[in-house]
Amino acid sequence: MGTLWRRSAPVVAIVVVFFATACRAALRIPQSATPEATPSPAPAATAVDLGAACADPGSCLVLLGTVIDGTGAAASPDAALVILGERIIAAGPRNGLPIPSQAKVIELSGATILPGLINAHVHNAYNERNLRLWAQEGVTTVRDEGERLGFPYFSTRDRLRADPQNAWLISAGPLVTVPKGYPIAGNDFASLTVTSPEDAREKVSRLIDDGAELIKITLTSGEPPSLSAAEAAAIVDTAHERGVPVSAHATSARNVQRALDAGVDDVAHLATDRVSDALIRQMVRMGVYWVPTLEALRGGGAGNLQRFVAAGGGVALGNDGGYLSGLEIGMPLNEIRAMRQAGMTPMQIIVAATRDAARVCRQDTTLGTLEAGKFADVLVVDGDPLQDLESLARVRMVIHRGVVIRDEHKAD
Repeated sequence: MGTLWRRSAPVVAIVVVFFATACRAALRIPQSATPEATPSPAPAATAVDLGAACADPGSCLVLLGTVIDGTGAAASPDAALVILGERIIAAGPRNGLPIPSQAKVIELSGATILPGLINAHVHNAYNERNLRLWAQEGVTTVRDEGERLGFPYFSTRDRLRADPQNAWLISAGPLVTVPKGYPIAGNDFASLTVTSPEDAREKVSRLIDDGAELIKITLTSGEPPSLSAAEAAAIVDTAHERGVPVSAHATSARNVQRALDAGVDDVAHLATDRVSDALIRQMVRMGVYWVPTLEALRGGGAGNLQRFVAAGGGVALGNDGGYLSGLEIGMPLNEIRAMRQAGMTPMQIIVAATRDAARVCRQDTTLGTLEAGKFADVLVVDGDPLQDLESLARVRMVIHRGVVIRDEHKAD
């Protein structure tokens, strides 16, 4: 948002579901403290008899075609994805999977099968119309980075999650700032305010108790006032003690540095002024992700993104859609185009919109890649997005939590 917030997933192993805690080595927050509202971890991988698992006629859905699994691995041109209930139970080359005769099999010629996309920076996601539009266009998970103070965030989120027609909603609740700070000042956007490190610890802990799955702080320079270093650090420490990540609004190099000093997990928006190579190296070393929102910034900071990616930095797709006038709700093609213009390859963009966005959202044990044990959130598009990213808008099928919510494959 920032100064720009104006109105206006050889033969792959077959697996079955057994609950186990997955490793979060790539993350800095312990899995054990994940909030209750977060989906259960992906099951551990063990071999299973597909014939037995899919014994009931029609119990399993099998998709056959080209798969981009979201891990960054090369596309598999003759693959199979087996879905049972809300989970993927097998994935791999078609000739290595004994497809049960009882399964419903869909041959997707000329199409590409991907994980459902994840938008890691949206607003106004407590709106059923918006959630349905995201889901229908293949964005099956969204992370709302701030709603007005006092809105019934978490009860609304939980109600909306019950319908697979809605994109899965990850919720921060309100933004955290200081009295008369951004986005209260200039935007009249009621937010949670803190007045000291002690006050910050108390209020953030209470917010997490209420159901927040992330904390969003705002860091600005000059006027209006902003969180002090001690307050920002107290917020991050408190959230991390509870296993909750912190995202920081920062649109300048100075405030990116303040975010890193506080220990945040991702930076919302690119800095629009030049970020030093040293600061980029620090972000990469700390494992802090960048959520660019190039669309909202009208391309500002693209050079920073290019250097960050070249240095090995992690990027998660996010376009700030849902509040700023004109920003896309649904498939964020303008953001994807801008990421391509900034030098990211199609595969890098797909990974940013799947695996890495799932990591930023702390959902990578259950979402983001087409792997056995994960939720069956699947996007099928006509064409090859590695050759033409515009094909992401040519949706043939969307599956959310194992439920087919959009189906246009009958033309095969």
